[in-house]
Amino acid sequence: MARFLFASIAIPAHTTNPLPFAARLIERGHDVDWYAGGAFHDRIAAIGARPIAYDEAVDFSDGELYDHFPHLRDLTGARVISRAFAEIFVGQAVARFHDISRHLAERPADAMLCDELSFGVGLASDAGGPPWATFGDGPLPFPEPDTPPFGPGLLPVRGPVGRLRNRLVGAGARLALFRPAQRAFDAARAELGLPPASGTFFDHATSPALHLQGCTPSFEYPRRDLPRHVHWVGALRPDPPADWQPPTWWHEVVHGRRPVVHVTQGSIRPDMAELVAPTVRALADEDVLVVVTTGGPTADEVASAVGGSLPGNARVATFVPYDLLAAHADVFVTNGGYTGVTIALHHGVPIVQAGDTEEKGEIGARIHWSGVGVRLGTTLPRDADVRAAVRRTLDEPGFRAAAGLVAAEMVRHDAATEGADLLELLAATGAPVHRGAAALATG
Repeated sequence: MARFLFASIAIPAHTTNPLPFAARLIERGHDVDWYAGGAFHDRIAAIGARPIAYDEAVDFSDGELYDHFPHLRDLTGARVISRAFAEIFVGQAVARFHDISRHLAERPADAMLCDELSFGVGLASDAGGPPWATFGDGPLPFPEPDTPPFGPGLLPVRGPVGRLRNRLVGAGARLALFRPAQRAFDAARAELGLPPASGTFFDHATSPALHLQGCTPSFEYPRRDLPRHVHWVGALRPDPPADWQPPTWWHEVVHGRRPVVHVTQGSIRPDMAELVAPTVRALADEDVLVVVTTGGPTADEVASAVGGSLPGNARVATFVPYDLLAAHADVFVTNGGYTGVTIALHHGVPIVQAGDTEEKGEIGARIHWSGVGVRLGTTLPRDADVRAAVRRTLDEPGFRAAAGLVAAEMVRHDAATEGADLLELLAATGAPVHRGAAALATG
């Protein structure tokens, strides 16, 4: 049996998403150690993995990310992406390297897995550690001439004009937007005695041996030359929670006659005034059931954000398993978290997206491009705009048809099982796991 070292940035989704990968490996008799924020250690231990604490790296898993980096709270779009990479993701690479290297000296691993933001894991591999894999719970990062560069949320434009735009915007991003992160990455390699890296730090965010992308091609921009070690595994769906108790109103979701509109702001931005309150107010007089999942705030806090009381068609829960709720939803209103969006699409649910912070502009662009929903293009939408967007997704069949095409691809995948198969191959061979060879080995 093999031993794996997982590592995840101290953000809820990036730690929750790989839990099923680890669970399948543990069920097969492998050991999984997991370097993660302390707030997630209980759920990691619950599946039989061994949690490893951050030491040198900053653990910002308790509370909100912006509590630890308050100067980033009011930034939007490309500006917050630039600062976050320079200060949090790349900026903590050396500290993660030291934490991981010390652990590997005590408990060697056959392979490692991390998210694309855990810079430092790849450096540990480069310095003589085990081979590493990455999983993608965000837009596919691999650059191509016909693909817009990551950051501004641009749509594809075909032909020479599009390729020129991509080249110019990409060069501008490297020179201005991501220069601080590039300097931090180059400095980290120099400090650790590693040779200068080819390409940009983005080129080293993903493993060169195995990458598990948590979606399917129809929700990504067209790719002509996708590296052979990139595997589409479908939505990163969580295992069903064993102890979840449905709320008293759950029968309205499962058996009710009204369309179900699910609204959430995800785990990083829990301010109910941004999207939840406008949605609840906007749909108060519509013949729909509005299900709010908050990730923490109570129904009273939602009512306060709405203006004092909840309308009769609104139901609030701090947590409902997305996968169970999406199976009954008719529209998903979201700020654009990648996992929530892809789980909704697995079930063919069209989307209304409002959000331009973090990487949300990139996800919103893919929602618009693929035709699976409406992109509002702002973190603070007006009530009327939310109402109109929800009505469009309910009334115009094209959105559900487009979401259904993505769902037809998604349902052919079981990300947890496929990911475990591929990680076993990486651990056994220590070599890049290519698509054709992997299919033969696991088939």
